[in-house]
Amino acid sequence: MVTIARFCKIGLHRLLRKHKAVATFPLLLLASLSALAQTTAKKPVEPAAKKEPEIKEELTLKNGDRLTGELLNSTGIEIKFKTELAGEVTVKWESVKELKSKRDFAVVPKDLIDARDSAKVPQGAIKIGKDGIVVSPVSTTKPETTAAPPGSEAKPGATREAAAAKEIPTSEIASVVDDATYQREINKKIGFKSGWDGHITTGTSMIYSTQNTSLYQVDTALKRSIPTVSWLNPKLRTTVDFTLSAGKATQPGTETTVTNIFHAGAERDEYFSPRGYFLQVLSEDHNYSQGLVIQQKYGGGIGATLFKKKDAQLDIAVDLHYENQQFKANPSADVEALTLHLIASTLTEVYMRKWGKLQFHEKLLADITWNDASAFSASGTSSLRYPIYKKLMFSVSTIDSFLNNPQIGYRKNSFQFTTGFGFNLH
Repeated sequence: MVTIARFCKIGLHRLLRKHKAVATFPLLLLASLSALAQTTAKKPVEPAAKKEPEIKEELTLKNGDRLTGELLNSTGIEIKFKTELAGEVTVKWESVKELKSKRDFAVVPKDLIDARDSAKVPQGAIKIGKDGIVVSPVSTTKPETTAAPPGSEAKPGATREAAAAKEIPTSEIASVVDDATYQREINKKIGFKSGWDGHITTGTSMIYSTQNTSLYQVDTALKRSIPTVSWLNPKLRTTVDFTLSAGKATQPGTETTVTNIFHAGAERDEYFSPRGYFLQVLSEDHNYSQGLVIQQKYGGGIGATLFKKKDAQLDIAVDLHYENQQFKANPSADVEALTLHLIASTLTEVYMRKWGKLQFHEKLLADITWNDASAFSASGTSSLRYPIYKKLMFSVSTIDSFLNNPQIGYRKNSFQFTTGFGFNLH
């Protein structure tokens, strides 16, 4: 019996070793089919349902009306609130009874020199108080020792210490923003592409008759302010502007009349206080209708914002610069006056005003030349812009240039009036 059992064991071992390769293939095939079946059986992943925008705030007015949506920003006078149905609305603080919100806010005081000093800016939950806004600061954490039975070590822990709430009168508030925005702005790294705003306006006209006339005009004004929010003190401001009027009028038997006027300028302002700044300027002008081939200016100076409100701002500046004037030669021209190298100063006034959506911009310059008083020049630009569809706007603008020393045969004054359509960049 032992011999038979041993024979069977040896025979079975040889049989399995002989057919090992044959037996392995079905096992691999079975495993592959099982994995394929599991893959096929998996249900396709359904896309996550679109999450509805969360209502963050509820504003209750004293007349009983309620607004639900999001508090965008606020001053001590009014609140800008975004609702889902009515869009952006502005409400007076004195009309608000209650504000419900789960977010923390930063309340920037008016008398604070630098709003980036977060230690002096109350932050936390806010609610409407009797005479202002009550801020409950974010709770602080302090170490705590948990009581333990005698003979055992106390385990360290933490407890939250509630900070005292503070009511800030609305008359002392410069701005109210959500705390996440406040932290992002005070720690924001400004890139070259950020902060730009401005517009591009263009117009053209063509007439084909006894006299053929064509005229093309473009006006570009770009402005970059750092920081981009009004409740932080300004640090840098860059403006770039370009205007071009090019045209031609032809008629058989008469001399062709060419219009070619352009201006390109740039200014960089570095603020040393909330209202005062140092400036660097450069510009280049050409006016074929006055015989001016080129007028270049390079210099620097100082400026100030005399007043700044939500819908109006007035700036004045004065600089000292080098100026190069070159005039077109003609038979009656004074050769010595064709090229002038001047030391001059420019007095500049810039005014901006808004009436709702209507925007008005004005800029006046008086160029006083110290080493040649006869080379005095001045210019003034103004524009009215009104949005008609999204970023598209209608524009009316004027440009008046005065040159006291043109060559003989040219007028001292050049005036342009333009209507057209423009595009706001922001």
